[in-house]
Amino acid sequence: MKCEFCNLSENDRKYFLYQNDYWDVYLADKQNYIGRCIIVCRRHCRDISDLTDHEWIAFKNLAAQLENIIRGSVGADLFNLACLMNDEYKKEKPNPHLHFHLIPRYSKLIKIGDKQFEDKEWSHHYNNKAPVLLENEEIEKFFIVLKKSSILSCAKIKAVHCELLF
Repeated sequence: MKCEFCNLSENDRKYFLYQNDYWDVYLADKQNYIGRCIIVCRRHCRDISDLTDHEWIAFKNLAAQLENIIRGSVGADLFNLACLMNDEYKKEKPNPHLHFHLIPRYSKLIKIGDKQFEDKEWSHHYNNKAPVLLENEEIEKFFIVLKKSSILSCAKIKAVHCELLF
């Protein structure tokens, strides 16, 4: 059965930020929440309960690192974490691949390029149908900021194996 995350195209990988031994991180191309990232298990894994202890520890360290990068880059106040995979089960033959959405939240206006953005859902639950806020040009600018911060962060953290791919 074909898996979306096991068969990513070059275009799907254009916002690849970095990886560790167990997880890949992408800036989501749908920026309905500024800085929303997708953390994808590098092996095909269907459920959270299938994760190994090593994968959990690596995920925790990676999520903390990513939160620090986004907080330092654009001042996120808190982060929501979602692992829903509901859409996959709408298919006739579901083949889920474990991934998480790390969703930064902002109590104040943030600026990307020349535009300011407001988290209109601040202090409310994550809305999967929220309108897209960043268009391609702003996504590109934000991706560069995060990529530079990722390089600096990986250089400072010795305890977590972090490999950057360019």
